Amino acid sequence: MALPKPGCRSAHSMIRADEQRMALRDYLQVIRRRRWIIVAAALIVPIVMTLWSMTRTPVYEGSAKVLLSRQNLATTLTGVADPTASTTSETLVQTQAEVARVPEIADRVLDELGRTDLSAGELLGASKVAVATDSEVLTFSVRDSDPAFAQDGATSYAEQYAAYREELDTASIVSARRAVQNRLDRLEQDGEEDSALYASLAKREEELGTLQTLQTSNATVVQAADSAPQVSPKPVRDAIIGLVLGLVVGIGIAFLRESLDTRVRTADEVSELLGLPLLGRVPKFAKGSETSGLITHDQPAGIHAEAFRMLRTNVEFAMLDREVRSVMFTSALAEEGKSTVSANLALAFARAGYRVTLIDLDLRRPRIAPIFGIDRRRGWTDLVLERTSLERALFRAPLLPGMPVEQSNQSNGSSNGADRGRLDVLAAGAVPPNPGELATSPALQRILGELEERSDLMLVDTPPMLQVGDALSL
Repeated sequence: MALPKPGCRSAHSMIRADEQRMALRDYLQVIRRRRWIIVAAALIVPIVMTLWSMTRTPVYEGSAKVLLSRQNLATTLTGVADPTASTTSETLVQTQAEVARVPEIADRVLDELGRTDLSAGELLGASKVAVATDSEVLTFSVRDSDPAFAQDGATSYAEQYAAYREELDTASIVSARRAVQNRLDRLEQDGEEDSALYASLAKREEELGTLQTLQTSNATVVQAADSAPQVSPKPVRDAIIGLVLGLVVGIGIAFLRESLDTRVRTADEVSELLGLPLLGRVPKFAKGSETSGLITHDQPAGIHAEAFRMLRTNVEFAMLDREVRSVMFTSALAEEGKSTVSANLALAFARAGYRVTLIDLDLRRPRIAPIFGIDRRRGWTDLVLERTSLERALFRAPLLPGMPVEQSNQSNGSSNGADRGRLDVLAAGAVPPNPGELATSPALQRILGELEERSDLMLVDTPPMLQVGDALSL
């Protein structure tokens, strides 16, 4: 069996801790992003519950308490063992709580209070018998919209139970006394009042009568209902419950909405979903600074130019172990900035000493020519149709502010006076009626091959991938 390496356990613990922190951070981000759903639920649910609570009919509850005991005078006087002596207190109390729920006791309560509009089942449904923990006390409660009935009903319920329990406790003595009395009546009818049997039975009947008198109930009302406070509705309590419920519902809806939301919100999510490294992030252009789109040329010392220089460096690292001569730029939809990024990145590479060729193959909505301010009437389509030569179709872009745009053949390979590489731009030219077929014409490979030979790096701007198939074909 291999032994774990020193420090493995601590490393695994650190990894688990990092995962937990990331999970907690993700949860907090979801709550922050969907906070308005949570706030709305936390406001709406308590308000609804409070309004609902205020419209309900008030309910009052009266409570009375009954003490249970185990005394059995009959077994004490006769010396017979009590069969219930081995019963635990919990079992005894629970049994008596079940006995208290018989409909006969409810009928007696209704008869005593004169409530003919209620049935025994309705009274039992509006009442309960609670068992106190670690005690032999039963609590009788009655709820009703009338506080007087709730108070009187609880007291009557407890009293009728005590009377019913007394009847159960003395039932055997009453039954035995009735049997002895019936036998004495028959002896009197037979004229045997002076017999020894009659005298013995008369003595027995007297003992049973004394025993019945001494036998008290094992259930005693120790506290009658002296009031019936309102137990429902309670708007404050319902509002607090609604607040807690609203938070739970709001958080649940927030996470459900988050799970159904397929939008990608952060650059880290893009990198994670694609399984590709993030090469750079460009700040959003301020208003008024995107007139040409070539902000690297207009503001070479600005934060945007620095962002493109960082992107250029990261692309160089990505190409370090690869023979990369061409890079294609595309996007999901239009107006996402792919042409602006490709133009500024091409200028950043050229300033770093690269011989760069930027090609506009977005033949549906070409944007490279307006960005550089060059003639859009001559470009890629003219090369495919052999209307012009490669040298005349290319335009040499200025690397520094103040330099003019020139045709490539007029500069004789110079870099506009700056020894920092060069940037040749091939515009799309006239928009053809069949851009999809023209972008994948047989002349494509030949022209791209010629451009690669005269460049260190070729950047190609293409249409959005989710709107047309040109980029996929390329």
